[in-house]
Amino acid sequence: MSVDLRTTVGAFALVFLAVVGVAAVGGVVLDDAPPETESVADDHWQADEVEPETVSEGGEVEMESTESSNTVVVHLGGATAGVGGGTSILPIEDGDTPAEADIGSLGGVQRGVAPLTAALVENGHEVRFYGGAATAEPLSSMLSDADAFVTTSPGALSATDADTVESFVDGGGRTLVTSDPGGAGALTDFGSPFGVYGEAGYVYDMENNDANYLSVLVEPTGAGSLTEGVEEVVLRGAAPIGAAGDSATLATAETSRLSTTREAGSYDVAVRSDSLAVVGDSSFLEPENAGRADNGVLIGNVADFLVTGPNPDVSFGPATGTGGAVPPGTTVPPGGTTTPTEPTDPSENETDPSGNATA
Repeated sequence: MSVDLRTTVGAFALVFLAVVGVAAVGGVVLDDAPPETESVADDHWQADEVEPETVSEGGEVEMESTESSNTVVVHLGGATAGVGGGTSILPIEDGDTPAEADIGSLGGVQRGVAPLTAALVENGHEVRFYGGAATAEPLSSMLSDADAFVTTSPGALSATDADTVESFVDGGGRTLVTSDPGGAGALTDFGSPFGVYGEAGYVYDMENNDANYLSVLVEPTGAGSLTEGVEEVVLRGAAPIGAAGDSATLATAETSRLSTTREAGSYDVAVRSDSLAVVGDSSFLEPENAGRADNGVLIGNVADFLVTGPNPDVSFGPATGTGGAVPPGTTVPPGGTTTPTEPTDPSENETDPSGNATA
């Protein structure tokens, strides 16, 4: 081998060993201190980042009134149970069958007002339920001895019963009406004599809600007995309520929208007109919702409203049968007592043989 060849081979060997050595040392360095990499945002994997915001649990339903025993008549109408019970059938628009928007439950329709009725009974008041035409005693008879009236389905009242309730409210009878989405027409028919009407559609809110855009959060519009101690209320299916004058008690945030127009703004969902209070939702009375936010406080205030104040000054007259009407063949004297009409005595109108009547 020539000198040049040996020199070339030796140089190659040196270069090879140098490369291998550098690679080995670099591997050790990499193993001991891995290079820093840019962190990847993983907020979407955190449970607290994906869970919807919910309101806090409220307290128990409590009454402040010390009134002596009052009688409250509760009309529930016919309710259609939602899937799983206690769930509003939403979205829904107005139609000819407002009962589709009623909120039912697996425990029966009376369960839907259990927190309210339980508070009344626990505080010494009497609660009587009225089921419409199926009830043996007419509503006029029941309200003649009652101090307050509650209906969660004004559209289920017959025309006669609606007139009876109107007279009761006019006479100072304290009345609570809850009207769910889909019942705007029935509410307007019922409430128009008092300047209260329902608006078509339902209210939803993508920002201020209790884990669902249909469970809107509403706040008091000002001070009042119905909203005393209330900061925030959850309504599972809110219907907008209109009223003449400044009588609103609860309203949604400016971020809410109306289903019929998609227009953003604050919508009134509860009003009070003297002895009549109207709330555009019945779900807040249900046991599963009574503990949300300040719903329990609102229910307690409603109970106080129903049993506080002077006795109603109303008279329905005689009520017989299921319709409360005066039966044929009777008259109503000024005293209000029905008196059968005396039959005519045939002997008083005798006729002579010629056929002429004699006195």
